[in-house]
Amino acid sequence: MGQLFDAMANDYDDWYLAPAGCFADRVEKDAILSYLKVEPQLSALDIGCGTGNYTLLLARSGLRVTGLDISPGMLVRARAKAEEAHLDIKFLQGDAVALPFNDNTFDIVLSVSALEFAPHLETALQEAYRVLKSGGQLVVGVLGRDSTWGRYYADKARRKPDSVFNKAKLYNLEELRSAMPGVGVQAQAVLFTPPDFDYTNIKAAEEIENNARKAGRSDGGFICSMSIKE
Repeated sequence: MGQLFDAMANDYDDWYLAPAGCFADRVEKDAILSYLKVEPQLSALDIGCGTGNYTLLLARSGLRVTGLDISPGMLVRARAKAEEAHLDIKFLQGDAVALPFNDNTFDIVLSVSALEFAPHLETALQEAYRVLKSGGQLVVGVLGRDSTWGRYYADKARRKPDSVFNKAKLYNLEELRSAMPGVGVQAQAVLFTPPDFDYTNIKAAEEIENNARKAGRSDGGFICSMSIKE
């Protein structure tokens, strides 16, 4: 798995520069940050940190952040971005299903667009929960299976045998909610605009998002959930 993401590392951040990626990133961050109680000097772990999209965001908020990823190539890019931004972040190579940390280590454990590539979601969630302190937050976001985006990625996997999405297992909102350990579980879906939408029309995209959320739809391209450790 690490080698697959190594091959993507140099071009991975190009997605966030494209109109679709820029909009998706903003919508997804709004959802994730709606759950996080960010206070300076809290410790946070970003599982599957990739090139550091959320890792750097948390560090800029004053958190003491550790980023973990299975891909050395992704970590090279993440370290370079952190150094350029003058952010003190610890990066480690490791596996989400066997975290190299003691129990009760972090105040916040975050994972975004990573655990759908873990061999067993429940195992990865239990590992994340294990290293979380009592009263800490576990926040997880993954690609939503029951969505236009989920169908798009499934089609990409069928057409391209070497696609990383052949290694992914996508979930719907209720499956993610049910798998979350801890108490006070909350969950939401976002990104209801389809992959072929004209993302230069920001106003129209935002209208679709707002109407879908008001309607309580759960078939978004991105789903996320939060729980608290007892």
